[in-house]
Amino acid sequence: MNSYYAIVFCTLRLDGRLWSEVPSNQVASVVSEYKYLAESFAERYGSVHRSFSSDGYLFLFEYADAAVQFALRLADSWPQSPDKFSGAKELPVVPLGIGCHFGECRQLDGADAWIGRGIGLAKRAAEASEITALLVTESVLDIIDLPSYAFRPGPVLTIDGDHIPSRRLFEVHSFDEGTLKTRSEEELTTESWFLRGVSFIGTSKENSREEADCYRKAISMRPAYPEAHNNLAVVLRAQGEDALALGQYQEAISLRGEYPEAHFNYAVLLHSKGSVVGAAEQYRHALRLRPDYVDALFGYANLLRANGDNAEAKTRYIEALNLRPNHPEVLNNYAILLEDLGDLTEARLHYEAAITARPSYAEAHYNYAILLENIKQNDLAEEHYRAAISIREDYPEAHNNLAALLHGRGEYASAEGHYREALSLRSDNPETHYNYALLLKARGEADRAEEHFKLAYEMAPLDLVAAFQARDDRHETVAPVTTAARLTPREVEVLRLIAEGKSNQDIADGLFISLSTVAHHVTSILGKTSSSNRTEAAAFANRNRLLS
Repeated sequence: MNSYYAIVFCTLRLDGRLWSEVPSNQVASVVSEYKYLAESFAERYGSVHRSFSSDGYLFLFEYADAAVQFALRLADSWPQSPDKFSGAKELPVVPLGIGCHFGECRQLDGADAWIGRGIGLAKRAAEASEITALLVTESVLDIIDLPSYAFRPGPVLTIDGDHIPSRRLFEVHSFDEGTLKTRSEEELTTESWFLRGVSFIGTSKENSREEADCYRKAISMRPAYPEAHNNLAVVLRAQGEDALALGQYQEAISLRGEYPEAHFNYAVLLHSKGSVVGAAEQYRHALRLRPDYVDALFGYANLLRANGDNAEAKTRYIEALNLRPNHPEVLNNYAILLEDLGDLTEARLHYEAAITARPSYAEAHYNYAILLENIKQNDLAEEHYRAAISIREDYPEAHNNLAALLHGRGEYASAEGHYREALSLRSDNPETHYNYALLLKARGEADRAEEHFKLAYEMAPLDLVAAFQARDDRHETVAPVTTAARLTPREVEVLRLIAEGKSNQDIADGLFISLSTVAHHVTSILGKTSSSNRTEAAAFANRNRLLS
């Protein structure tokens, strides 16, 4: 049985002479980042199907406006030079051809594959695009909200197998989001309300009450609207309304069981609430529907690592990296796992890859520096501590560990500067007070040293007091500082915000990171602190004096 969909077909132009000279790993990196970017946008706009092949990437939408706005967002975000994706310099230009047609196609029985004349027309339109641009057929213009778009005539094509002699294509080059925001409520359709909500994503009103109200209005007009339920749940969760978000995710899944994004978002919420079994089930469900779902693989790997299943976690990290080799967070977290497993050589390679993929990744520099200290490469460790600090001046753990390194080789003046900076950022860190006291004692400043020894013992939990006493007995001069329970510096930051009662969206906004990254940090924190929920994690932070 045939169905009518808005069909978007995207194709990368990687077949030129210049690209034939590019190493295959760099080509693969560009393709993986293209897929990740396209899938991220498709999730926002409610794609009901997507499939990747050597010919290109196919997306199906129920509504033409959603398809066109998705395509425009992808075209606007695609860089002409993909250097930032692969880490290589001066790669050739990569045009992205995008075509859209509203027409018939059908799903093959028992297979996640679609065929039909409509797909062929969308593909031909994509092939006709000479630059990164969107070409649509007239059937698309007939049904979209035309006054909201700027477009101009494109080429006329004769297409084999078409039922009309020739087709005029049109280049759609912009969408005016203001038209949706200024119209009266009576003028807006269900889809317009949904897209009006989506238009807030990436603006100052993302996850606002106004965005939520748009999805609510769409749902009031069409209760069976799974994409609106999913997007509303995302906003509600960002606003700290986890119980309401839970209901919306469940409704989205009940309406559209094969909805991988809803299963993934539901998994993240369940794990943050301490439901490890439920979260694992939802991650697995998302991955059954989309085996190449990088964020779900990453989230599931973090859950497994936090719960001690290192072998399975390793498998999932590898799968994620096979799909997106330059994913800096996956590289960093996989390196931590490898380090925990004792494979320092591979851990080192993955920290270096994370830093290459994102040179401004302060946490990767910091984690790599700790590993380098452990293998006695202190000069290189110093280099990466300093890199972390240059990226984030307010990084107390990096100041602290750099101070300890300098202190250990007798550079007291430089070490003191970093100890003092660490204490100005986190005055309640007992290890810093203790090590600073050792430095003062070595310089003969007994009274000042005693003040910091006293603060260290007053602030430290019992297990750390015992560690201090053991070091006193052995007359150790200094030891590098590590965060309680092997939390990374970013995890400590997130944990403090959790203890303040912040929602995941509040944390994402405050730290300028994505919502999915926050969710991964929360998952790791719960596992490392042996906490079943956010309340227990906050109690851990208080016991270990991690709160600033």
